[in-house]
Amino acid sequence: MSEQTEQSTDPTFGTRFKTALKNLGIGIVFLIAGLFLLWHNESRILEREQSITQAEAVLSEAAADAESGADTKSAPQDTQVTTPFRWALRLGGWVILFLGLATLFKPLVVLVEKIPLIANFVGRGITVFALLSSLSLTLILISAVWMVARPVFGALMLLAGIVPLFTLYRSGRKARLKQAWKNA
Repeated sequence: MSEQTEQSTDPTFGTRFKTALKNLGIGIVFLIAGLFLLWHNESRILEREQSITQAEAVLSEAAADAESGADTKSAPQDTQVTTPFRWALRLGGWVILFLGLATLFKPLVVLVEKIPLIANFVGRGITVFALLSSLSLTLILISAVWMVARPVFGALMLLAGIVPLFTLYRSGRKARLKQAWKNA
């Protein structure tokens, strides 16, 4: 009797694998949603910053034309208030991308989960891969938007986005070198 209850609570390999394959669609939706959230957020921030810059230029020209002796202090902007919200949206987009990538690679984890040592390494490896890849995608997407208005900031973000990709490449290269040394 207890054997039947253990089998009924523990889903079989086929059931887990089918569930993981069904979740591929969810992973793709998460990827698209994360990329859209990041792109939309950064585009809005860029549009807002450009409109503020244009408004400041118009106000400074109007002040210069009026040649008034009064001090022309600009009104405090609400950019400081919305900055934490912007960063929360960026962080949310990154988390959604991470979850999407992790969900996409879940079938690989299910395939090797019965192998004692390999399953642990594959699960952690996929988590690290998803983490670094999502971070890189996020930074590269943000840099693509900011290359229009602030090329230096965009270039710095692009370099920051390439670093996780380079780390992934180097770790894979080191593993291949170690394997080659073992085979030699």
